[in-house]
Amino acid sequence: MPTADAHNKDILLESGTNELEVLVFGLGDQSYGVNVAKVREVILPVSVAASPGQPADVMGMFNLRGAVLPLVDLHSYFKIDPIDSGSSNHRIIVTEFNGAQAAFKVERVEQIHRMSWQEIRSVPDETGSDHMSVTGITELNGKLVLMLDFESIFDHIAMQNTLHVSQVENELGVDRGSIHIYLAEDSKFIRNIMQNVLTQSGYTNVSAFSNGQDCWDAIQASVRGERTKPNILITDIEMPQMDGLHLTRKARTTEAIQDIPIILFSSLITEDTRHKGEACGANAQIAKPEIPKLVHIIDGWIQKFEQGDTGNPAEAA
Repeated sequence: MPTADAHNKDILLESGTNELEVLVFGLGDQSYGVNVAKVREVILPVSVAASPGQPADVMGMFNLRGAVLPLVDLHSYFKIDPIDSGSSNHRIIVTEFNGAQAAFKVERVEQIHRMSWQEIRSVPDETGSDHMSVTGITELNGKLVLMLDFESIFDHIAMQNTLHVSQVENELGVDRGSIHIYLAEDSKFIRNIMQNVLTQSGYTNVSAFSNGQDCWDAIQASVRGERTKPNILITDIEMPQMDGLHLTRKARTTEAIQDIPIILFSSLITEDTRHKGEACGANAQIAKPEIPKLVHIIDGWIQKFEQGDTGNPAEAA
């Protein structure tokens, strides 16, 4: 499979179209999917070098055109026995998110499908599915496909110390407790961490949603006076039912809340894609997993409104 960069830029993450392309692959007798926007290429199996103290599900490291990548064995991670124990059909999916590359070994790669986020159903939190890395379910050609969040898998293995921030100091002295935040994030793993950090930092009024559609329904209810309106909206980009770009566009054109700050918090944010969020009306865009930076950006917007300032708070705070 050729590199996906140019293809992604032309088709994926168009401003608010609510569409994506899914790379379908297999582990055992189950099919899984990943957003092509995170996939750089698919390669044949390679030799890896193990390193002392590496996580159990990491096979080792390998060199790909000058970049050293960790290789995660998804069979090991999910504790799935392969149907084909030979390596002739095995493939490695090379990904890029959060400004870094990682690789994942799978049993087989099937095909790419273009679809709408509306065709992907959310996974209820109470299922407790696979380290919370299954974020959606869809049906393709008569079979169920589980959508995986490779970012959450990698975070769960290698980045827990980075993500587990207890609280963020209120350097600007803003009234965090008076602010109602709407948070849309499909990964339960990331959503729980974000909600805990926000709450421990003083943002105690957080309404969290597992997909963009549920968040949009809540926004509409708030406009009707049935629940508290948000003062700030934080949203991931890739989510079942409605993605964050589409959610941002709809919120920005809803008169009752069209002036609230909207912050995109996603592993898909790069300099090449930042203009998509701007076109939809996002005020700030932060690449995961910089949760402390996210809290400081929220503080900046709160201070702006408290002081009646019409300027734009610096994202680099």
